[in-house]
Amino acid sequence: MREIRIFELEHGEPVETWRLAQAMQLHVSAGELWLTIAGDAGDYWLRAGESIDLMAGVRVHVSAGHEGARFMLALGGATAATSGAVAQPRAAGSYSFASRVGEALREWAQRAQWGARAAG
Repeated sequence: MREIRIFELEHGEPVETWRLAQAMQLHVSAGELWLTIAGDAGDYWLRAGESIDLMAGVRVHVSAGHEGARFMLALGGATAATSGAVAQPRAAGSYSFASRVGEALREWAQRAQWGARAAG
């Protein structure tokens, strides 16, 4: 049996910071959640349906996207028996901030019908 806690954050609320005493799985059920982990160079944007496993002892910072966020923390994530800091997000479509900016620029370029040009 696992304990599951449900949280909601509105856009504009202050960033929440937690230090995890136990390994946990974070799952976003609605909206978008920004997550950064102390010591990890990347940021994570998780969308509804996406999850990430977090190791015991990490400090995490979370904030909601423009639509707010509803997410769950479940004790004893899949990484509970392993060492290391953090598992990668476990659902397709979760990106670091830099990846999301790159994706947005590619979409913008496609809408503008930009293409690669040969130098010459």
